[in-house]
Amino acid sequence: MTKAATRELEYWSPEPLFKGETIFCLASGPSLTAEICQRVRGRRAIAVNSSAVLAPWADVLFFTDSGWYEPRRDLVANWAGLVISMSRTAKRELPDKVKRVQGEGDPQALPGFSRGPHVIQQGRSSGHTAVSLAIALGAARVVLLGYDMRFVGGREHCHDEYKGPRDVEIYQREFVPGFAGWDEAARAVGVEVVNATEGSALKEFRFASLNDILRSAA
Repeated sequence: MTKAATRELEYWSPEPLFKGETIFCLASGPSLTAEICQRVRGRRAIAVNSSAVLAPWADVLFFTDSGWYEPRRDLVANWAGLVISMSRTAKRELPDKVKRVQGEGDPQALPGFSRGPHVIQQGRSSGHTAVSLAIALGAARVVLLGYDMRFVGGREHCHDEYKGPRDVEIYQREFVPGFAGWDEAARAVGVEVVNATEGSALKEFRFASLNDILRSAA
């Protein structure tokens, strides 16, 4: 086995780098805008997938799979903050840059956020899994932005990168039900998850406006 192949099998155990802090998870739903990202600039944030383009200052870039990484190698290689992923390809090509974590757990079952070294609770999507990553990084509160979980004005994302047929039922069929029990499980480990996405179809967590969250965190 080559050295590169050996490195791609390495895992990183998330550390409570942001213990006790509020972490904003920036998913790529259609409501996420450059203006919203700018409002939370300077606060702890995880940019999920292509939301990184709107928030290049975020503390963490998180993506799950190699399919997202391969056409965006330069973005990942030049990212100033932490890069965390489950991609073996990204870890093999950028072994010192990418911190690879392992995702486990049935997304349809009640999650457990203390799963042992280098393992985090995996969700139904990258944005979903980013919530458990934020908890693993020590968050006391996780704030969700860009978690529309629905089409808005015919748009599914805040960008136009993804082409092809769209499954307009997937959110209500898979993505939203996949969050069932996550609020209870987060509270069980002392973490509050708040949805600040206006008009979100995700009702698992308490909703609060971004204005109120920023005022309370001031």
